[in-house]
Amino acid sequence: MPRFENERVNPEKNRNMDRTVPESENYYGGDKVDLNMFSPEERNIVTDNQTGINPCTDFDEPYYQNAPSQPIRRQSTQPVRRNRPPQKEKKKSKLSAGKVIVALILVLAIVGIGTVASALGRMTYDEKLENKYVNAADLKSDKGVKNILLLGVDARPEDETSSSRSDTMMLVSVDTVHNCIKMVSFLRDTWCYIPALGYDQRLNAACSAAGYQGVVDAIEYNFGVKIDGYAVVDFEMFKVLVDSIGGVKVDVTQEEADEVTDNPYRYGDVVLNAGEYKLTGEQALAYCRIRKIDTDWKRTERQRTVMQAIISGAKRNPLALFKMAVKAAPYVETNLKRSELISIGMSAIGCIGNIHQTKVPFDDTWEYATIQGNSVIAINRDKNKEMLIDYIYNKTSDDIKAQEENSD
Repeated sequence: MPRFENERVNPEKNRNMDRTVPESENYYGGDKVDLNMFSPEERNIVTDNQTGINPCTDFDEPYYQNAPSQPIRRQSTQPVRRNRPPQKEKKKSKLSAGKVIVALILVLAIVGIGTVASALGRMTYDEKLENKYVNAADLKSDKGVKNILLLGVDARPEDETSSSRSDTMMLVSVDTVHNCIKMVSFLRDTWCYIPALGYDQRLNAACSAAGYQGVVDAIEYNFGVKIDGYAVVDFEMFKVLVDSIGGVKVDVTQEEADEVTDNPYRYGDVVLNAGEYKLTGEQALAYCRIRKIDTDWKRTERQRTVMQAIISGAKRNPLALFKMAVKAAPYVETNLKRSELISIGMSAIGCIGNIHQTKVPFDDTWEYATIQGNSVIAINRDKNKEMLIDYIYNKTSDDIKAQEENSD
């Protein structure tokens, strides 16, 4: 059966049906739409003798005559906005180098504050006492200079606490007026007046007579400079500080190397070689303890050399400075308040680029003497007082450098 008959559809019946769209349903208007968009004339199409979909006699010939090189584009029906101000170029969301530096500084500051707080919490604090032997108005001072007396106590394992020796007396001046740090070592055999005893004796006798404050009193009394506070450190701290910065470079003489290597009962099983080497903490501690081969002058010079190397190493690696502070804190006893320590530490940052060192007594102001059966260093007290005040408060970094070059 034919398909249309099966579906009851008669195509012949609908062939002549009127398909005209009623006027009421003609929503597109009466104009005919050219679905080809352009008339044959506009398209330059060859219309003569067209037979089939491609009227070209040669299949290689183009169907269009004078065809445009670019495809024809319809113009937008959107209205053209004239005199429109140019749009600003959108800034790319990226972190500038300046912001990176600021962020890094903030991170370091946070780490630094946390580290400082941790370090300060591990120190031992003493009560600050006034010097009852001298009038404070008679002492030289300056708000731009802070003087901290650094006392080194060599408390070895076999020593009792009460018999620990005060081997190092070093005045560290943070001079923000001249932007430098000045370290002055006082020789322990210096013969001077000890207020706590009431008579002349070696300078290091002040510690056994009246403790750490007794040393402060003696230096202020004899040399006329105001000391803002003291910090007492165990010699073991040298080892901790040096290891925290990865070692220090020191030029070791053959005599110094032999002294340490050949005397394990004094320096432990430490080996030193002559020449310039990077010393470990254990080696640097032994180096600072050398006392038998030469004078007290050289011993304090070795200690200042290591201290200067430690400061220089910390300056090159600020992060190591934080680590060093935390590890060294348990070895420190001070009569400075936490706020004072932070203030002095912040001031020292701008001065750390210029570090100088010297000793008391100054050159040409002393002589060896035997007093009361003791071999001591007799000094011109007034001359040393005058030179110390000038060095701490008046000398610029350039002045000290020029003086050091002339003395070489």
